[in-house]
Amino acid sequence: MKNLRKYFLIPVLILLLSASVFLCFGEQTENIADNYSFEKALDLSRILDRQLVFSFVSASCHLCQEFEDDILSNPEVRKLLNNHFVLSLVTVDETFKVELPERGEVTNIQLASGLGVKGTPTTFIFYPPDPGLLKEENAITGFNKPPDTEYMIDLLERVVTETFREKGNKEGPTYYNYNPTIKEIGKKDFNILKETSIDIPVINKKLSATSLPEDRELILNFSGDSLKDYSQNIISETDIEKVYLVQG
Repeated sequence: MKNLRKYFLIPVLILLLSASVFLCFGEQTENIADNYSFEKALDLSRILDRQLVFSFVSASCHLCQEFEDDILSNPEVRKLLNNHFVLSLVTVDETFKVELPERGEVTNIQLASGLGVKGTPTTFIFYPPDPGLLKEENAITGFNKPPDTEYMIDLLERVVTETFREKGNKEGPTYYNYNPTIKEIGKKDFNILKETSIDIPVINKKLSATSLPEDRELILNFSGDSLKDYSQNIISETDIEKVYLVQG
């Protein structure tokens, strides 16, 4: 009987251990703000008109780990990043190639060198959606060591709410999140959004303002007359700040 009990307990213990390991890794994965590959982050920044936040990091860098554990995992920072920005952690531990409009194919090491990165973590916040602005002098801001949490929250909130002019151009365009408030996107961009963790409600038919989900952004995936007028009414009558119209 003792042997039978022992053989019964072994698989139970293995199952419990496996479950605890799975839960631990699940918590770690969920703690950090949503993180995308650099190329995917460029796409999302362009489609969503969100500021691009990206950091050069390395596995052996203890400050990088502190940045993830103490800053990017902070609930308020995580909420701001997920709701208003696109985040990408770019590793310098291995070399990979990225395709940049206007610059062609470059490695992550070349990108870091071109931006004057001298160590990790180094973080930049860039205007969307033009990847051609990926030059150090055109960054909204940058820092080469983790800020404290309060500073990071204040910085992100200011970037979301303030407007920024292209440097040296007093008459030039302003860059800020969600401009324009009504934006047409193609099927390809719509599919990119569906393949990511970006959670924007998709509406497939006209609904009254009171029937719409309570969210900041909305995707209209149907055709019809006066969709732009309908979208403008949505923005006027609800708390929705941006509407995407899927074309094609």
